[in-house]
Amino acid sequence: MLEARKLSKSFADVTAVKNLSLTLESGRIMALVGASGSGKSTLLNLLAGFADADVGEVRLNNKRVPGPSEVLVPGHADIRLVHQEYQLMPNVSVRENITYALRFFEKSYRDFRVDELLRLCRLTDVQDRVPRQVSGGEKQRTAIARAIADKPAVLLLDEPFSHLDLPNRIIVRDLLFDLVREQHTSCLFVTHDATDALSIADTLGILRDGRLVQIGPPVLVYRQPVTAYAARMTGPVNVLKAKYLPLLGLPEPDQPDALVCLRPEQLQLDEPGEGGRIRAVFFKGGYSEVEVELSRYVCLRVLTTRDNLRAGDPIGIRLVSDEIWWLKG
Repeated sequence: MLEARKLSKSFADVTAVKNLSLTLESGRIMALVGASGSGKSTLLNLLAGFADADVGEVRLNNKRVPGPSEVLVPGHADIRLVHQEYQLMPNVSVRENITYALRFFEKSYRDFRVDELLRLCRLTDVQDRVPRQVSGGEKQRTAIARAIADKPAVLLLDEPFSHLDLPNRIIVRDLLFDLVREQHTSCLFVTHDATDALSIADTLGILRDGRLVQIGPPVLVYRQPVTAYAARMTGPVNVLKAKYLPLLGLPEPDQPDALVCLRPEQLQLDEPGEGGRIRAVFFKGGYSEVEVELSRYVCLRVLTTRDNLRAGDPIGIRLVSDEIWWLKG
């Protein structure tokens, strides 16, 4: 179990992480989502033992993880951090990059383990190529394979999907899921895009200005965000003042200036209504995302499989869910 206890870290007059606590359980995946500058990378360095906290501590299996000022070589033997830049050795093969992490093991086990990792990470066909000869997804998987080679307790990843195209994103996402299941490694990754985080994480956290503003099961965080920021960081959403709910046929609210959250899938296109007009249609493959103007101040997103819609068409919207989530701000 990896635990952060009231961590804070500042650089000059900028607070990167502020009074942050979290617990990563054994054999689980945690994803932390936040915008650029929210403290994601700083937090990873604190958790990995590569940066000293100003306040607070990190503990692994109830033992404190020392910072770089306390040890000769920064880091922890049971925690691995994979950076965005991969940090592979450029002039040796994929296989040799992975083998290097096992250089202190006997050759028979080293060869067995490298073969196992090449299979698990789908790198067997490119094992003899150097990093500049493989794709971004293959570099990412090589970095992950090297990081887990000696079976650490915790794997930390900084934006593991940010440089990848869609096919490679799916491969890396599935790899992380399989690692936790087959290798019993706990995984925590940070990202600015919740799309992949929602699909594989056991726990999802929302970071803003170095604070953990919400954490919980992905379904709960998605359906019941505590703030407009949390709602927007977890996917398409309509955030509007409650006083506009009557445009959807709902009664006047008691708190007209309060914010409410409606996900696009909670809405459905209807027959042309009073004042409703399609502003734009965005084809997404299996569905379309439609922006509908209900008034000068209200434009809502709706998901639909209809393919006969055009910008400018009159349209109505109705609410198909009784759940309206009220936000704190």
